[in-house]
Amino acid sequence: MSDKDTSKDLLLKTSDPKPPVKPKRDFKGIFVGFGIGIFLAVITHYFVFIPIVAIVGFLLVDRVVYRNSLKIYEEKLLAYNAYLASIEEEERQKEQKKEQRKIKAAQKKNREDKASLYENIYTVAGYVLANVSDLNVYIQNAEDVIAHFKATEEERTVAVEAFNRALDPAFNVSNYVESYVAYVGKNRDYINCVLTYAYIIASDGETIDPEVKPRLFELGKQMGASAASLKRLFSSNGAEARFARMYDKEDLSSSTDVSVDVNESSEAKGSGNKQKTENPYKKGRSKIDEALEILDLTRNATFEEIKRAYKKLMLKYHPDRLASQGLPEDMIAIYTEKAKAVQVAFAFLEKEYKDFV
Repeated sequence: MSDKDTSKDLLLKTSDPKPPVKPKRDFKGIFVGFGIGIFLAVITHYFVFIPIVAIVGFLLVDRVVYRNSLKIYEEKLLAYNAYLASIEEEERQKEQKKEQRKIKAAQKKNREDKASLYENIYTVAGYVLANVSDLNVYIQNAEDVIAHFKATEEERTVAVEAFNRALDPAFNVSNYVESYVAYVGKNRDYINCVLTYAYIIASDGETIDPEVKPRLFELGKQMGASAASLKRLFSSNGAEARFARMYDKEDLSSSTDVSVDVNESSEAKGSGNKQKTENPYKKGRSKIDEALEILDLTRNATFEEIKRAYKKLMLKYHPDRLASQGLPEDMIAIYTEKAKAVQVAFAFLEKEYKDFV
């Protein structure tokens, strides 16, 4: 059998689930040699030809054929074992993916639990404030945030207990992070919501204590937040959450229509040119910078660009649209907070720009 035939046979082996059969010894060479030896002995009267030719037949035919068959068998056996191993690995991966889907489904359901969200926010806030001596300001912040969420008394109790538990110096943050990741997973929007409101609780309005900031940053990384999102959180001083909290204070709750005050002017549509408007703030970071950042804009943005950004984000985060997409309640709740921040930011910018457009 040629090497080409052997390679061809090996190519077919993986589709054959049957195990290869070990070859048996064949003595055709000996029998043929024995017959030839008898023939020669009859002609020559030398009977020694019988065993000699039989041995030659065994060596030249039987042994060679058996060795080649055994080599092919061993190759097939290796291939078959590899096939079985691949089947086992495929089954293992299927089971693993099935288990992962179950875990993700459970984590998704857990993220829909508002009490769990508040527990995580207040656990993070309590941990980062554990070394602060005077907590009066921060406790008031905590009360304001839970009031903003319109939490039930039961949910408020969960938040308070989580906050006090995390203030304890014996609090095991490693165990908390491990259980957090296992319980809710590493969802970007969820962790950003947790860290943003924890920041609001742990800050005194516009700034955060120098000892609190590194604890929040390190804990955020352990919980799965990206360095970019943490940098944005600290640079904006939690602006998104602060603007969202202003939503109910300012009379915007009835203004959920995304088309309100965002129709582009006919001149802008017709010409396609951007009419640059001088920004009201030229120096220093201010509230207008924070509002622009919520709209994913910079201070060089024109009011036409602000209106377009507002419309785009409100279409993206509008609760009715999110619900029609089949998003879970946890994501709708988080994106609703984003929508509130976007609306307040736009209302603020509209007032600031009114004298410049």
